[in-house]
Amino acid sequence: MAEVSLSRLVRNLVALRNLSEKEVIPVIKADAYGHGLFPVARALVSRGCTELLAVATLEEALEIRKRLSSVGILVLSGFFPHQIEAYIKNHIIPVIHSLNQLRAMTGRTRIPTYHIKIDTGMSRLGIPFDEIDEVIRIVQRLPDKISGLATHLSESERVSSRFSDEQIATFEAVYRRLLEARVVNTDARIHVANSGGIFNKKLGPATAVRAGLSLFGVSPNEALSTEGLIHPILEWKTRVLSLKDIPAGTSVGYNRTYRSKRGERLAILPVGYGDGYPRLLSNCGEVLVFGKRAPVRGIVSMDLIAIDVTHIPNVKEGTSATLLGKNGKDELGAWELARWAKTIPYEIFCGLSTRVPRLYFE
Repeated sequence: MAEVSLSRLVRNLVALRNLSEKEVIPVIKADAYGHGLFPVARALVSRGCTELLAVATLEEALEIRKRLSSVGILVLSGFFPHQIEAYIKNHIIPVIHSLNQLRAMTGRTRIPTYHIKIDTGMSRLGIPFDEIDEVIRIVQRLPDKISGLATHLSESERVSSRFSDEQIATFEAVYRRLLEARVVNTDARIHVANSGGIFNKKLGPATAVRAGLSLFGVSPNEALSTEGLIHPILEWKTRVLSLKDIPAGTSVGYNRTYRSKRGERLAILPVGYGDGYPRLLSNCGEVLVFGKRAPVRGIVSMDLIAIDVTHIPNVKEGTSATLLGKNGKDELGAWELARWAKTIPYEIFCGLSTRVPRLYFE
């Protein structure tokens, strides 16, 4: 069971808004980073007074539009010319990444409201600096001006990054050029900073910021302190399915990768990589039971893991176990799990499968 605090989500939104002193565009792609797309979207709009949400694909945008008719929805990637009518019909805003995408809207009397992304050094999506004059010529032939301008910082989570400053300088030069050509709306949203940029004040000439991981209460860099500002909104819990006492020298799990050095009491939990608990936590992960840490024994299988509770009294079938979050005075954070699994918190959250029920607290 993943327990998600929507009230804490809204408090994080307000904290990020206060910190940046900008409009916050919540990035809720990939099922809101595994937290649940619609419940998160609804809370941000109804309680957080959010006017614009950001997702990765048109399909995600349409899923929100089915239930939320008034909020603006920005699609950060995945624009294809044959989708133009769907963007117009459903009032969804594409982010244009290339001259060909921009040209696809010429000759039309109606086009969707659109943002343009500038590649300032990420070398992924975005129009490069040397194509800006052509952008101006194309936009001058379109029925509507640019409603938003964006770029993406490649290392904003670093506490000190000269490259982020260089990216912002490039972006500002492009923005000035577009303003001089009068192809940008006066109320256009200008957004540069992601979560790392917000905390490191890498904002540029922005009117808005894009918050992803920080919205869910986790810092984009373990070395970047966000204590007291944002708080995790998700806790992942399960219950002990079975208990087993094993003598010294007993192997545990597939391929016998663990062998007990003494008599041990194992608790078997009904969770595995089929639920999103990483297999890389085999023999190195920990679970909280009664506020104490119980190490994972053996390989994480699809549906089950074994943990050592020898040192924890009173564990019974049905006892609660925390995989992620607080239990007693201790806490397992997303960064801790990510270190054990040799990954990042983004992947931990996005890996939570639909097999894990989400319970939302207002």
